[in-house]
Amino acid sequence: MRATIYEQGPPDPGVWEERPMREALAARDIAAVFRLLKAHGVSQRRIAWLTGQSQPEVSDIARGRVVMAYEVLSRIATGLQIPRGYMGLAYAPDAGSAGLVPDGSGASSWLGTGVVGGEGGSEVERRAFIALAAQAALVGVSAADWDRIRIRPSAPVTVGQLGVSDAAALESSVVFYRAQDDALGGGAVRSAITGHLDWATGLLDAPAADAAVRARVMTAVADLHSVAGWASFDTGDHSAAQRHFANALVLAKQSDRSDLAAKVLFQSGRVLLHGRDAIAALKLFQLGQAAADDAHCPRAAALLTLNAAWAYAEMGKPAQASEMLARAGDALAREQDPDQAPSWLAFMGHAEIDGITGMTANALAARDRGYAEQAAEHATRSRAARPESDARSRTSDLLAIAANLLRAGDQAAGMTAAREALSAVRALHSRRLTDRLGWISQAASLYPRSDDARQVVADIATVRGGHAPAV
Repeated sequence: MRATIYEQGPPDPGVWEERPMREALAARDIAAVFRLLKAHGVSQRRIAWLTGQSQPEVSDIARGRVVMAYEVLSRIATGLQIPRGYMGLAYAPDAGSAGLVPDGSGASSWLGTGVVGGEGGSEVERRAFIALAAQAALVGVSAADWDRIRIRPSAPVTVGQLGVSDAAALESSVVFYRAQDDALGGGAVRSAITGHLDWATGLLDAPAADAAVRARVMTAVADLHSVAGWASFDTGDHSAAQRHFANALVLAKQSDRSDLAAKVLFQSGRVLLHGRDAIAALKLFQLGQAAADDAHCPRAAALLTLNAAWAYAEMGKPAQASEMLARAGDALAREQDPDQAPSWLAFMGHAEIDGITGMTANALAARDRGYAEQAAEHATRSRAARPESDARSRTSDLLAIAANLLRAGDQAAGMTAAREALSAVRALHSRRLTDRLGWISQAASLYPRSDDARQVVADIATVRGGHAPAV
């Protein structure tokens, strides 16, 4: 029987006033909008008919495909008769005082919250940040939004005209601080990084010898924000981390470095993954994949696909995780000249593939110990391939090795690795690794009659000081 015009008509206008719907609209989370409409009896076929889309396209969006093109958002708003201001497509005087769309900009709903994802952020705040990230990395933000997002120097920087040597010096400093962060942990270097960044951001307003120098300086400042955000994440300050990443995304877009934007979206997604929001993390990894494709950068594509596998594993979806791991290996194999990789992607190689494959299996092993041997094997290979200077990643690998040896039933080797891992974590300034000690606690609890296991769990509880477990 054919659907009537009534059955194909727009949804009841009251649907748009419900709080979950308003939050989804404010964040331009069209997947959530479509799911909420389904709960109200609005079929995908009806949505497709109203918006001029195909039903498979509507289905893809409902399963999580990000919609960012303005014309598509506009067509959805028009077809479903959504008040455009609720999606930030235009100013809506009747949008209310909830602060969801105060000025119709994609970034404004995030800027008004004060929290930007990770631990402590609400779902609407995370959705709004994802919308901002999409806008910043793939489209660009307005001058007004950049004025609000931008982290400014505490004092004006007095310099002459910037030349090639200035750009090179700034690039070298970013490489140095990244290495220090890897070796010592974010807590040891964050203050130094943000202090240098305070000066470096002032260079964005300085005259440059030519457009090439300006682009290099802008890219280096974006990369330094990336390092500052990673160090902030390592100390547990997720809000500051995401603000640095937002600045990095805008500057990467302005300097036409989509490969750097892809790297930053990986970092931002990892903050959310650590905060146990794998679905939101996956959305950022998918945005990063789009940026990597735009940059024609197989190494960046491999990085984002690899971390999507970890996100799927945290959701308990081994088939999807396995598919992403295979794609990541294929993507890296397409790289033509590894020696030409930018410094911010230098870490992404076969050791990283083993490392994140180990983390993916580790997440699956937390639910099904059948994955434990695979997790320990990949983490062991990753740790062996990494230089001693990459202490944080090597320690993270060791945490996965210890937890999964215990899960696999090798109590003696697992306890030896656990004590070594605990010592290594104590030597670093990393809240992130302190949180990951929870992997060992969970695995050691499989041996309730072991005095050694109970002692390790007690020692970990002391080091962690009551911190909640995270990935």
